[in-house]
Amino acid sequence: MCAAAVLGLSTPLLVATADDTDGPLTVRVVRGETGVGGILVVATDPSGASVSGVTGPDGSVQLATTPLSGGKYRVDAAIPASMPDVKPAVEDQSRASLTEFVDVGGGKAVTLTMGVGGMDGPVQLGDRTWFDTDGDGIQDGDEPPLPGVRVQLLGCDGGGAPLAEKTTDRAGRYLFGPAEGLQPHSCYTLKFDFSGVDTGPLPGSPPVEGLKWTVPHAGDQSLDSDVDPADGSVRVAIGPPGAVDHTVDAGVVGGLNRVGDLVWADSNRNGLQDPGEPGIADVGVRLQKADGSPVAGTSTGPHGQYQFSHLPDGSYQVCFDTAKLPPQYGDYQLTRQRAGSPGQDSAPDPATGCTAPTELKPDRTQDLTMDAGLAPPVNRIAALVWQDVDGDGRPGAIEPGIAGVPVKLRAADGTQFAMTTTGPDGKYAFDDLPSGAFAVCFDLANLPPSAADFTPVEKSAASGADPATGCTSAVTLGLGKREDTALNAGLAAPVNRIGERVWADTNRNGIADDTESGPSGVPVKLLRADGGEEATTTTGADGQFRFTGIPDGTYQVCVDRGALPAPVAGYQFTRPRAGESTKDSDVDLVSGCAPPVVVGVGHRDGSVGVGLAPARNRLGDLLWLDRNGNGEPDAGEPGAAGVAVTMKDAEGRPVAVTRTAADGSYLLDDLPDGSFRVCFDLTDLPDLRLVGSDEPGCSGPVDVGPKPREDLSARFGLVSGTPAVVPAAQESVSGGGFPVGWVLFGVVAAIGLVVGVRWWKAAGQEP
Repeated sequence: MCAAAVLGLSTPLLVATADDTDGPLTVRVVRGETGVGGILVVATDPSGASVSGVTGPDGSVQLATTPLSGGKYRVDAAIPASMPDVKPAVEDQSRASLTEFVDVGGGKAVTLTMGVGGMDGPVQLGDRTWFDTDGDGIQDGDEPPLPGVRVQLLGCDGGGAPLAEKTTDRAGRYLFGPAEGLQPHSCYTLKFDFSGVDTGPLPGSPPVEGLKWTVPHAGDQSLDSDVDPADGSVRVAIGPPGAVDHTVDAGVVGGLNRVGDLVWADSNRNGLQDPGEPGIADVGVRLQKADGSPVAGTSTGPHGQYQFSHLPDGSYQVCFDTAKLPPQYGDYQLTRQRAGSPGQDSAPDPATGCTAPTELKPDRTQDLTMDAGLAPPVNRIAALVWQDVDGDGRPGAIEPGIAGVPVKLRAADGTQFAMTTTGPDGKYAFDDLPSGAFAVCFDLANLPPSAADFTPVEKSAASGADPATGCTSAVTLGLGKREDTALNAGLAAPVNRIGERVWADTNRNGIADDTESGPSGVPVKLLRADGGEEATTTTGADGQFRFTGIPDGTYQVCVDRGALPAPVAGYQFTRPRAGESTKDSDVDLVSGCAPPVVVGVGHRDGSVGVGLAPARNRLGDLLWLDRNGNGEPDAGEPGAAGVAVTMKDAEGRPVAVTRTAADGSYLLDDLPDGSFRVCFDLTDLPDLRLVGSDEPGCSGPVDVGPKPREDLSARFGLVSGTPAVVPAAQESVSGGGFPVGWVLFGVVAAIGLVVGVRWWKAAGQEP
C-alpha cells in the first residue's frame, strides 16, 4: 500500500510513496497540462554534491539519488536561453516554482511537478522563508523552512497601510497575486516579521529574541536571502503581465551559541582585514572540541563567510584546511596570527591551522572573531654573480662571487622595476615581488673596478645572462612558482697574455728591424712579483714567445744569457728602450729581466721584446745625483737625464759618444780595446762635479778589452760643494780595474725634476 504525503500546499504538487528502498526522484515540468522538454533539472544535497538531467518530450526526467547523501535536497529547474517565450509559471496547488525542496530519505520515491508558462498570465510574487542553519545566506536542502513569518505587501516607498498580508505556510512559502492587489508594471516593498514564529522545531530551539536576518545576496538570486538585515524589508519591481517572481526569499539565523566568521585573502600579508581584500569561497572549515574531537564541518560561502550555530555550551576550536584551497589560492598560507584587533585579524596558528580554544556559555553565546587570513607566499628572485675562473660555465666551489655588480629588475614591459647590487659573496635578491613576469639585467657598463672588463660566459642553465645584452630571459612568478634562484650570471675575465719576440740585433741599434730574424729555442722564464717562477717556454721559429692564461698580477720576463742556444750563444743583450716600444728591447743588460709588467683589469696584454747583439766591448751603467754622498743610488736620488757622455782616448779624442737616458742610464757600445776616460758634459749642471778626476766631469782612466769585454757597473755619482773627503775610486765589480764612482761627504745640492723613461741613445750619436 502507498501513503500519499502533501508537502507545502493543501493539495498534492509533490507526491511521496513509502518503499523499502530509496526510490528515484522524478521531476516533471509542465506548461498548463503539457510536459515541456529540454529543461535542465539539478538536485543538490547538503554537501554540495549534485545530479542533473534534462526533461524529455513528455516534460519528465528521473534523477538517481544514489550519488547524493543526506536525504534532503534542493531541486532547481533552469529554462534554457533557447526558449525565450518560456517563463516561470504562477505557482498554484498543482505546480511548484522552479526551486523546490524535497525529502527522499526513509525509502521515499518522490515525484515533483514544476510549472512554466508564457507572458500572458497573471503576475505573481513570492517565495520562501527558511532557517539558515550554517549562516551562509544560501538555502541548502537540509535547512528547515520557517513557518509563521508575517509578510506585508506595502507600497513602493514602504509607508502607509499594508496592501495585503500573508503568513508563511509550513513550507515557509508565501504568495501575492492579483487577488491581493498585485499589479503589472508596479513597485512594492515586502516587510517580513519573524516575531511570531515557533522556534521549538528549529535546531537548538533558539529564542525568538535571538533571531536575526541572515546575510543578504550571498549567491544565486533564487537561493539567497533578499531582505535588509536592518529592518527585514526588500523593494521589488513587478514586470509586464505574466511576470512571475519566485525569488524573494528571507533567511533567518539564530541560536544561543555560535562561532564564525570569515576567511579572506590577506593580499598585503599584514595580518589585518584591509579594504579591498576579498573573502575566499570553498575553504574547508572544521569545528572541534578543545580535546580535538570533531563536532562539525563546512565550507566558506561565496564571500568567504562561515558559521557554526546551535552549539551546546563548551570549549571549541576552529581549524582551516589549507591543503585543499581553491585553485586561484592554491599555495596561499595562513597569515600571521593576531596582528590586530579580534574580528579584524587572523585567529588560527599558522603552524597548526587551528584557533585557540574559545569558551561558549550563557553569558558568552558567540565568538565571531574566528577569522582566518590566507596570504600569498613571498615572490622572490635570488641568484649569484660569480667569476668563471675555469671557463666551464658553471659556478665552482672555489670560484668567487663578484661583489658590487649592479643588477636591474625589469617588468614585462621592459621598464625598470627595482635595482640592487651584489653583496660581498656575489649574491643578490629581489624580495616581496608582485606576481608577474620579470627579467634580470646585469649592468656590464658599470661593473666594479675589479671586474671592469669581465664579460658574461655563454648563456646556459647555469648562467642565464645573454652575453650581448647582459639580460636573462623573463621568468613568471605567482601561483605555482614563487621563487626563482636560477638567474645566475657567470662573468669571465679576458685572457691575460705576456710575450712578444726575441731577435738578433745584428746592427746593434736596439731596434728590431724588418731584416733581423729571431732565434728559436731561447729559454724564457716568467717570474711572479715574489720572484717565484710562474711559467717557462722557449721561442718559436721566428723568436716568438707568449705566456697565456696567467692570473692577474705583476710579472717579469727573464732570459738567461748563459743558456742561449746556437747561433746566438755568447750574445749580449742589446741596449734597452732604444726606440718605439713595440720594436725595441726591454730587458736589463745585467739581469736579463724586463721591468715588471702588470696584467689584469684594463691591461690584459703585456709586450716584452728581447734583443740579442753580437758580443762587443761596452761600458755603462748610471749617472745619478748622490744627494747623501754614500756612493750608492738610493730611493729619491734621481738619475741625471740628457747628459752627453763621451769616451776619450789619451789624446782627448772621442772614441764613442751617447747621452744619458731619462733615468740617468747610459751605454757606450762597440768600443775598441784600450785605456780611456769617461767624460760627462756638465755645462748645464755647473754646480755638480765628479770627484777624483783631473778634468771636471771626467773619470780617471778605464781599461777596455780585450774584446769582447763588458762592464755594466760603471756608476758615477754627482755631488756639489767643496769635497771634504775624496775616497779612492772603487774597483769595477766586473774586474776591469777602472774607477766606477766616487763618494763625497758634504752638502748635496737639490737638483731639478727628472722625467721620462727612455734609456740610451745609440752608441756614437753626437751629444
